[in-house]
Amino acid sequence: MQFSTSLLVASLLALAYTAPTSSNPQGVAVERLTARNSVNDCGDSTFENQSSGGSPKVSDCQQITRNIAGGGTWRTLVTYGTCALGVQSFDSASGTWYNVGNQDIIDVINTSIQKFTFNGLVGAKGNMHCQGDRNGLSVDWAIYHT
Repeated sequence: MQFSTSLLVASLLALAYTAPTSSNPQGVAVERLTARNSVNDCGDSTFENQSSGGSPKVSDCQQITRNIAGGGTWRTLVTYGTCALGVQSFDSASGTWYNVGNQDIIDVINTSIQKFTFNGLVGAKGNMHCQGDRNGLSVDWAIYHT
């Protein structure tokens, strides 16, 4: 099989023209995403003891606080081992949103552990007011066994 030189050159030029190029042609360093520091989107919380033999392990709840200490805003359930922390708002209409920061979760878990530890287990629930599309939105939270 023989190729003509002009056909080979034309093919190479076509390939070079259609090859993907960098969106950063000057080679400027692109900053990587970094974790945010502590995020506190909610105010003071109420606390109600829910500790029982069916509660999650304190050590699992403490691991959650270590896992999220680097920053972030949470909208979904946070879990580790036997420990879960969930939030919901009955104060919200359809389409309403609110933020719960990592520091809010850390504070709720640590305070619950300080107040309600029972045989190495902890369970609690409460309410806090959080930032969202309406300021001071009432958000219920609970620490429970997964």
